[in-house]
Amino acid sequence: MADPRHTDSGLAALVGVATAAAGTGSALRPEDVSCERLRGFFTGHLLAEDSPPALADGFVRRQGELDALVTYESELLALNAGGRLREPLQIVHPEDGMVLADYPLLLLDPAKRASYDRLVAWLKSGPVQKKIMERTLRRPVDPAVPRIESLRPPIGNALYFPDRQEVLDRLLADYGKAEGAPPARVFFVLDFSTSMAGERIAALRATFAGLSGADDSRSGKFLRFHRGESFTVIRFAGRVLDERTITYRTQADLDLLRQAVAADDFGEDTAVWSALDHAYGRAAELVRDSPRQGASVVLMTDGENNAGTGLDAFLDRYRALPEAARAVHTYTVRYGDADPRELDRAARATGGRMADATAQSLLNAFKETRGCTE
Repeated sequence: MADPRHTDSGLAALVGVATAAAGTGSALRPEDVSCERLRGFFTGHLLAEDSPPALADGFVRRQGELDALVTYESELLALNAGGRLREPLQIVHPEDGMVLADYPLLLLDPAKRASYDRLVAWLKSGPVQKKIMERTLRRPVDPAVPRIESLRPPIGNALYFPDRQEVLDRLLADYGKAEGAPPARVFFVLDFSTSMAGERIAALRATFAGLSGADDSRSGKFLRFHRGESFTVIRFAGRVLDERTITYRTQADLDLLRQAVAADDFGEDTAVWSALDHAYGRAAELVRDSPRQGASVVLMTDGENNAGTGLDAFLDRYRALPEAARAVHTYTVRYGDADPRELDRAARATGGRMADATAQSLLNAFKETRGCTE
């Protein structure tokens, strides 16, 4: 798609994707904008230009490596008709709807009202609308004008454009952060104490399967793992049991990620805060070596801390970290008999939040953690 900071078509595309991700069916509000929900879209965005024609030219040059093009319908139809493509594009009208572009004619001098009205009437007349449609491949404003074959498919719902500037500011800020930045790293700190054996570990494994693509719900499509993301899975009990880092490039990488939680070696005790401290040690190394790479920590436990360091000691160590490492937020997932007060306190102290899996499914709780990494 074209660069949304410089083009209306790019901004319309960004608003459309964000509206579909929010799933509200109404105009976007600031709280509806989640860069994590858009991260998969940003990850797959390989071509940006400062105008629709330049975007079309860029696609023609790279058509062997690009899979899709998001732009005005008229631009797509013109490409298909222009003879520059090896094979025609299949035009897709999003089921969720899309932002419609119009071209208003404004009257600047009230003294010219009569001339203005005559011009508008001429432009909206049937013969002129037909010529505009045939020459520019844009849909006529008058629904009574018969469509040419390529414009007969219905366009579906028209999406609301945001009516608040702060929404657009946040969308464009998220786009700017994602442009050229390395994909994010998520540190999963997972409780593998003996109390997790049985139904609880089965639910955890089903959660990772859902985030790997098995969840076909609307939110699942936007919040699943994205190509390019890196994951460090830290399993713990009374100590750290295992640590694996995987970058998702192919299906085989997702299989490795699921294998990381398929292990059956559980341990006695639950050293929650020692495991989280270990994760922050790894996060500190990451932000030191790759300052632009976003990162977050997801801590899931089903019990209270009964080994290793305490929460107060962890927070003291956290406050002593370099500023960049302290910008890594922790999202805690309360499961089973875990202490909600401690988990909420740890999340808030690190800039994250707690998701409660005792009041919803573990999968939905993990979806809540798919928040924006700074």
